[in-house]
Amino acid sequence: MKILHFSWEYPPVMYGGLGAHVLALTREQAKQGHDVVVVTQQSDDVETSPALELMDGVRVIRAVNADPELPLEQNTLDRWSHGFALGSFNAARLALPNWIPDIIHGHDWIAAEQSHLFSNVTGSPVVLTIHATEMGRHQGWLTSRISRIVNARELQAIRQADQVIVCSEFMKRELETSLFIQPNRVSVIPNGVNVTDFSINGYPIREVITQKNSNFIIGFLGRVEWEKGTHHVIDSLKFLPDAKFKVSVIGDGSQLVGLRQKVNRNGFQDRVKFHGKVTVEEKIRLLAACDVLVIPSSYEPFGIVALEAGAAHIPIIAASVGGLREIISDSRFGFLLEHVDGSEIAKLIREIEREPIAATQSSQELFDRINQHFTWPSIARSTELLYAQVLHASSHA
Repeated sequence: MKILHFSWEYPPVMYGGLGAHVLALTREQAKQGHDVVVVTQQSDDVETSPALELMDGVRVIRAVNADPELPLEQNTLDRWSHGFALGSFNAARLALPNWIPDIIHGHDWIAAEQSHLFSNVTGSPVVLTIHATEMGRHQGWLTSRISRIVNARELQAIRQADQVIVCSEFMKRELETSLFIQPNRVSVIPNGVNVTDFSINGYPIREVITQKNSNFIIGFLGRVEWEKGTHHVIDSLKFLPDAKFKVSVIGDGSQLVGLRQKVNRNGFQDRVKFHGKVTVEEKIRLLAACDVLVIPSSYEPFGIVALEAGAAHIPIIAASVGGLREIISDSRFGFLLEHVDGSEIAKLIREIEREPIAATQSSQELFDRINQHFTWPSIARSTELLYAQVLHASSHA
């Protein structure tokens, strides 16, 4: 099958879970014998971001914005995304003059306009994955001009697509209730993880490379944004006065400056380490050093970091929200927060410290669950089956 993906994230330009999803899915599709092309954005460093590249069997086309002087900023996101769509469409047309995909797969609204344009030219049907919604990120409040524009473009993108994919039943319900999308137009295919990335010679990487000492490392992994709840992890130190409890923040985002100030105000400079944006290898090494990973999100369409921690055999404390509740469906697989704040996180950390065997057992249970339900080979096969259904419906329309 010829598969064309449009995504604004792909190495080396990566922001969060969307990029990790597209990278893993396209690699697996190529491995399973499909002809896979990804059209994405080109970074400023042309040496690490060539216009054309073959990566693990995936042909990558990197496009420049049609308005190259326009910065990618919050207040220009609407104009930037339009320029990126035109640049992506033109790059695809130039690089693929005689190649017609069987299916076009766009990722989020920023990839929708170019997907629709290419579909108009080739007649190929469009599948759109919605990784998150603007309304969900802001708990239903669309208070800014950009938020209202993004919400409108999400609605337009969903209505133009032949079929929509979401990563959790939670997201399916959100599209049905908040955006009024018909249930039969939305399919659930989860995110996944390559468990072998988190092992060395068959042993969990945590057991191989972690050098144990007297510290207890509380990890946070992901985008440092308000809805991800990093501030709650730092607040937990107020209820854990022993200096052995330290926080490791792995990731970057708009809240980083404010969190540094918060750390300084509370005198936690020696207890909190901000690692910023790191390589995949460094991320895995830092994750393996954690005694627990805390995921205190207020909004989480899926929660791919839970899969990464589970693959690394790290016990998890997670908010009982969104897709997280579908991964950690009960107490066998982790420690759920019904109410998220620093004191509740601290209570569960104390529990894990007191009963390490139970915590280890929960991480093993989650690892087994991931192996059964959240691996990329099975996800790629499920996606292929959906493509086939869309193609069948399109041919009989």
